[in-house]
Order: sequence, then C-alpha cells, then structure tokens
Amino acid sequence: MLKKLLPIFLVTLLALLLVGIKFYPELKDMMVNEDDYEAQGNKELIKDADSSSETNEKPEIDSAKHKDKTKPEKFPFREKAEEELAKKYPDKFNIAKKMYYAWDYIDNAQGEYEYGSPNIGDIQQVQFYVDFVKKKNRAKYERLQDGKVTETINLLLKDSNAIRQKPKTNIFTKEPVTTDNQQRYIGLFNSVITNSEWYTLVYNNYSDWNYKVDEKYGMPVYQIEGELSEKKSEDLAGPFTMVVSKDTGALLALKCYGQDNEVILYLKAKEIKINQGVSDDVFQLDVSGDKEVSNKEFNLSGIENYEKKPGGVETSND
Repeated sequence: MLKKLLPIFLVTLLALLLVGIKFYPELKDMMVNEDDYEAQGNKELIKDADSSSETNEKPEIDSAKHKDKTKPEKFPFREKAEEELAKKYPDKFNIAKKMYYAWDYIDNAQGEYEYGSPNIGDIQQVQFYVDFVKKKNRAKYERLQDGKVTETINLLLKDSNAIRQKPKTNIFTKEPVTTDNQQRYIGLFNSVITNSEWYTLVYNNYSDWNYKVDEKYGMPVYQIEGELSEKKSEDLAGPFTMVVSKDTGALLALKCYGQDNEVILYLKAKEIKINQGVSDDVFQLDVSGDKEVSNKEFNLSGIENYEKKPGGVETSND
C-alpha cells in the first residue's frame, strides 16, 4: 500500500531541513524556493497516481495542451485493477478525473476560501484572482491562530515577474518568471480550489461515496457524501462531504468529520466565479517603502510561527 503525505500545497526542502517539521499547508503557500522547482512541479510525487501505467483510455485533452505540464497525457492509473474499477464506476471516476485535470477547464477564476483544522484553531483564509490565459495571479493569504491573524502574504504574478510581500514586516521578494517557475506561481494560493490534490479522496474508493448534481455558487456542482476508510486515510477516516464544480472540477467545499463525527478538516469557498473574466485592475501590488529581500530570507522570516504546528495528512490510493 502506497502512503504519502497529501499536502494542499508543496513545501520547500529548505524549510524541512531547517526546522525538521512535517508537511503542512500554510508553509507550502508561503515558501517558494528558486532551486526546488523540479520537486514542486512534479506533482506526481504527492498524488494518488505516481507510478502510472499505460491505459487504453483516449484522453480528453492532448498532453501538449495541459495547463498543468506535470500531468500525463492519460490518467495515471498505477495498475490495471485501478483502471478496471474506474470502468465499473465510470461516472464517479470521471469526477475524480475532472478534478485531476481541472486546470484544463479553467481559463480564469476569482473568489475567497477558508480552510483549516478547527480542533487546533489553525485557519487559513485566501482571496485570489487568477487568469491562466494571461498568466496573472493576485492573492492575499492570511493565517489565523485562535482567531488572530499571525501571518499575511500578498502575491502578484504579472509581466513575467512574481512578487511576494509581507505587509506586517514591510518586506518583499521579487523573482523573474521563467518557463520553469511560471506554473509554480500561477497556481500559488489558488490551486487548492483550481487544481486540488484532494481529488484523491474520491479516487479508487467509488463504493464508499455517492453524489447528486445540484446548483451552488451559481454553477452546476456534484454534491458528494460518503465515508473515508482508514485504508484511504488514517488521519481523515470517517464521514466526509465535498462539493465539486461539474463543469471544471474545481473544489468548492470539503468537510472531513473524523471518527468522532466532528469536523477535523474543512474547506469552504465563497463568491467563487469561474470563467467569467477577471478585471486587469485587480492585478496590482504596492510595495513602495518596503525592503526587498532575497527569496531565502523571505521564506525564512516568520518560520518560528510554524515550528510547533502539526500537519500533513497521510492517504493511500488503495
């Protein structure tokens, strides 16, 4: 059985070495190391399907046209049994597949979302605007502990430059955008919605959940409800609900209740708009008066806020 940490975002190797912590989502949002793109870009290392096998399925979208260049041309079944199970539950598999290739269906998006673990009082809030066609991304990230904002990060990707700012400490870092790191920045802070790793919760366990088509957030959605087994995730085992955009595969809501039937992990979006256009006016960030620092210094500033926090969720794709 393959087990791995399923992060919402990818963490830098530098942070792990320095503080010896497990993966946890807020660090992955904050930290971008100019030397770790290969690890960050290769999402198959943390997905349910990293060891893919050839299938006979004709892909909906040619690999050359995938917006997420790390995604293979065909859905990466690890073994024949997974492919056969997908054929037995084609409608449910197509939901997981739509989430996996969600970027291919999204040209632009904007909105807000909140996610976290209520039992430890650790919450993240994000407001984002992203245009995948124009290669622009603007986001505001806030981390709250027991209701108090402990970290704020602003992001602007525009004109082949990526700027991250910490307004509370008046510092920012700027990095030229290249073919190698563009995908990293275009998905930063929005990919939990637009390119969610949580597709793994509904992959290869089709008999454990049901769905219905409904209308929410002004769009058709799949409302999913089921039970996560310990085999799927020891950390999240128990009832769960999920809301997924029917047309794009974007993740709009998630609740995992655990074995005590209390919410232990949640994500909820609001004011989400997909493929309705984003005004160019929102892609602005004022860093006048702030000190420019290196990418490394920016990443390490405030690291002490995270040293005592648990994190990471183990999942299996069996």
